[in-house]
Amino acid sequence: MCPLWFRGMALNPERTAELHTLRERLGIHATSLELLDRALTHSSILVDPNAPEHDYESLEFLGDAAIGFAVAHHIFLSHPDRTPGEYSRMRAKLVSRKTLARVGLRFDLGPYIRLGKGEELSGGRQRKALLGDCLEAVIGAVYLSEGWDSTRDFIERLLEEEYAGATHLDQVWDFKSRLQHYCQAERMALPRFDVIRSAGPDHCKEFEVEVYLQDEPMGLGAGKSKKEAEQGAARAALERIGVHFGEIET
Repeated sequence: MCPLWFRGMALNPERTAELHTLRERLGIHATSLELLDRALTHSSILVDPNAPEHDYESLEFLGDAAIGFAVAHHIFLSHPDRTPGEYSRMRAKLVSRKTLARVGLRFDLGPYIRLGKGEELSGGRQRKALLGDCLEAVIGAVYLSEGWDSTRDFIERLLEEEYAGATHLDQVWDFKSRLQHYCQAERMALPRFDVIRSAGPDHCKEFEVEVYLQDEPMGLGAGKSKKEAEQGAARAALERIGVHFGEIET
């Protein structure tokens, strides 16, 4: 049901039928149609006569928080023993605007978005940012209507393909392994990582690590664990060598 505090415009039969179709296709059967309509309403339409009172932006804020937490929960359980920095980079990739736009396109949200005439004529329906924003707003609508467990399940379905590729993403971010593979391919001794500084109390230490290739210093890294500092040092060495990182940048 729609929360009592929310007041949107009454939905006409055509719009109601559209949203029923989308709701069934997304598997969010208990989500309020009024909130789903709001999640798919762009601010450009608010100037039109008989326009709704609200656009998707507040729901987008809520959905952004929900998907961030759901993704963090998933990668923490699926990829144990990663460093905080690695988790942060993986999450950033999975919830990036590019990723969310791709998911919104895959689930064909574009035709359901309500736009003002100017935004429609300027090609707003095809804008990746708009698709990603509306997807987050839909997640916000699901959360308000169905609660956290249903929202987490919904996000799992939305990101099923992206999660399937997260193992590769995790491997790509493992700079230390990539540096070791480089050394093996070049018939060099494996890199040596030395802790050159550690500071701070035991519960909040900061480490600095230097990596050596054939006894030559090649890069520095810092982090809240030795492992994170080693990853930073390995990345610096790979950059110095000139190894291309491909799709890992966010």
